[in-house]
Amino acid sequence: MQQKSSPDRMSYTDWSKLPKELIELIFDELQHAGDIIRFGTVCRFWGLVALEARQQVFKPLRPLSPMLLLPPNKDDEAHKLYDFFKKKAYKIQIPAMRDKWCCNSWNGWLITINHTFPYEICCLNPISGVQIDIPPAITFEDSPPDLDETPIEFFLNKVVLSSTPSPSNANCVIMAIHSNYNKLAFCKPGDKRWITLKSEDIQYKDLLYYKDNFYAIGRSKVVQCDIGDDPRVIPFALLPKMGYFQYRYLVESSDCLLYVLRYMDLKDNEDPLKLRCIILTSIKRSGS
Repeated sequence: MQQKSSPDRMSYTDWSKLPKELIELIFDELQHAGDIIRFGTVCRFWGLVALEARQQVFKPLRPLSPMLLLPPNKDDEAHKLYDFFKKKAYKIQIPAMRDKWCCNSWNGWLITINHTFPYEICCLNPISGVQIDIPPAITFEDSPPDLDETPIEFFLNKVVLSSTPSPSNANCVIMAIHSNYNKLAFCKPGDKRWITLKSEDIQYKDLLYYKDNFYAIGRSKVVQCDIGDDPRVIPFALLPKMGYFQYRYLVESSDCLLYVLRYMDLKDNEDPLKLRCIILTSIKRSGS
C-alpha cells in the first residue's frame, strides 16, 4: 500500500523561478496599493518586475482601492499609506517629498510645491518616484510680490488634472485655484507659465473635472472653464441661496454632478465641532 507524502516531504517552490510573464499577470491583478508595495519584497526578481511595471506610469491605470497618505511625524521621516479596508498603515519612503507640501492628489499622483523660491510645482507618483514638472508658483499672473512672506499652503488651494500627466500627453490639462483671491488658472506639462481664466467673479471654492470639462463653484453659481483661444469661465448653473457654510464641494456620483455643503453643527452638545454634510442638489445647466 503506497504511503502518501507528508507535508514535510513536499518539494519546495522557488517563487523566483516563475516565468516573468506569469509574475506580470499576478502584478496586474493586484487591487490594493499595500499589496503592490509588498509584491516587490517577495524576492529580488519579483522586486525588479514590480519596479519595471510601476515605472510604466503613463499607461492607463486600473482603479485601486483608495488609501490615505499620512505625513511623517517628528520621530520618523517615513510617510504612511493607510488602507481603509484592512485598517492598516504601511510605511513608504518618499524622498522627493522632503521640504515640499502636498496640496492635492489625483488617481495615485501627488501635486507638490516647494517651500522655497521659485516654488516649483510637480506631479509626483509616490510608488514609482516619477516626477512631472509643471510651471512654478511665481509664474501665476497674480503671484503676489510678497510670496516669500505668504504661507505656500494658502496660495495653492486646489489642483485638478484631466488625465495622467506626461510630457507626451498633449491632452493633459492641469487646473488650479490659486492666490488669496482664489482665481482659476491652467497649464499643461511642458508649459512655462500658468494661464489665468478671465472671470468677473473670484473666490472660487472648489474644482472638478467632469465629463471632459472643468467646473468650479463661484459665489453664486457653478461655472464651466473654457480653455480655448480666449480662456474664460462660462456660467453653467445658478446655486440656491443657503446662507453661510464652511465648505462647498462639487462631487461626481452615479454619473451626476452634485453640490455638497459641509457645516459645523453648533447644536451638537456632545461634539460641537463636528462637521456635517448635506447633498443639496444635482447640478444641471441653467435653462435645461
